[in-house]
Amino acid sequence: MNMERHQPKNIYLDYAATTPLAPEVLDSMLPYLGNSFGNASSVHRLGRVARDALENSRERIAKHLCTKPEHIIFTSGATEANNLALNILSKGEHLITSSIEHKAVLAPAKTMESCGVHITCLPPNPKCGTLTEDQITDAYEPNTRMASVMYVNNETGAISPLTNIAHICAKRNILLHTDAAQAAAWLPIDVERLGVDLMSLSAHKMYGPKGIGILYVSDRVHIIPQIFGGGQERERRGGTENVAAAVGMATAMDLMAEGIKAHAHRIQTLRQELQNRLTTVLGDQLLVNTPPNAAPHILNVAFKPVDGCPLDGEMLLLNMDIEGVYASSGSACASGAISPSHVLLGLGVPEQTARASLRLSLGHPTEQQDIEIAVNCIKRVIQRMRGQRRHEG
Repeated sequence: MNMERHQPKNIYLDYAATTPLAPEVLDSMLPYLGNSFGNASSVHRLGRVARDALENSRERIAKHLCTKPEHIIFTSGATEANNLALNILSKGEHLITSSIEHKAVLAPAKTMESCGVHITCLPPNPKCGTLTEDQITDAYEPNTRMASVMYVNNETGAISPLTNIAHICAKRNILLHTDAAQAAAWLPIDVERLGVDLMSLSAHKMYGPKGIGILYVSDRVHIIPQIFGGGQERERRGGTENVAAAVGMATAMDLMAEGIKAHAHRIQTLRQELQNRLTTVLGDQLLVNTPPNAAPHILNVAFKPVDGCPLDGEMLLLNMDIEGVYASSGSACASGAISPSHVLLGLGVPEQTARASLRLSLGHPTEQQDIEIAVNCIKRVIQRMRGQRRHEG
């Protein structure tokens, strides 16, 4: 994949928030933003061209999931896909999920709870940073309809034992949904092997366009539409399909599948070097929140208070931004305010430490020099902020 490099002075380490559009993806989309602009529901030639492109994209995406095209529903992204998945729950039914899910799962779960769905929100196992199959077993109730467990945590990179959880769910006839947005560029997403009934994906997490995603739906699931006014997507999701974006998502997934193991190994090596260097220069000040066997691209660290003085998380990000290193404190889907991460708090990280956290996420364009520059930047910023706090104190 021919990804463009960023300017040398700017180091982008926020690939978990979004990735740049791959040039090949843009090229694949341009015809459907230009002359081939037809509505996929129209019966004339332009409409048929659009329909063919849409269905071809559905087939290509389905192959990456090792499923049939009719099991793929195009959505505006993983957030909508998560909502659509949880929307099948009815009053009196039971959902098992975790306290460290993305808010695109926790928020609709809260809404379903107000409609009479019983929600069990489990804390993660602190050793692995995810739910375990034993927790699912212990939380089971006779009315349990679904478990929703993310494949890769978007803040820590922890990988859930989906196949083990799927085995427990299958024995008890529980539907298993997973938000796999952070996994698709790095890990296998074979839905049969994973054993999931519903899977949410978002294109912009894997060098595709923003505003497009999919929900995989197995034969065991009857989807209840939440967008009405059109019969698109087999009457499961109304609205004129975004053909160009669907083509872009399929192309992005094709690109990600090329040499995925080699890319993952390279990025994991860089992430480990980033962690080692930060640990060396910051010592006991640093708390690493990413487990050793995490997805290759995410490193979450936090900075402990020194002599009772915590760091200001917002100023930490602003200082790094001034230095030209772009990172985040966690999920990029919040309002922009810096508040303690619900994921880190759920893992038992003290609030003052959780407020001063960094999610450093790597991508295909990341190189060795980026790691060196980032470590030096973080060291300077932390030392400067510590010095200022001591002076103020």
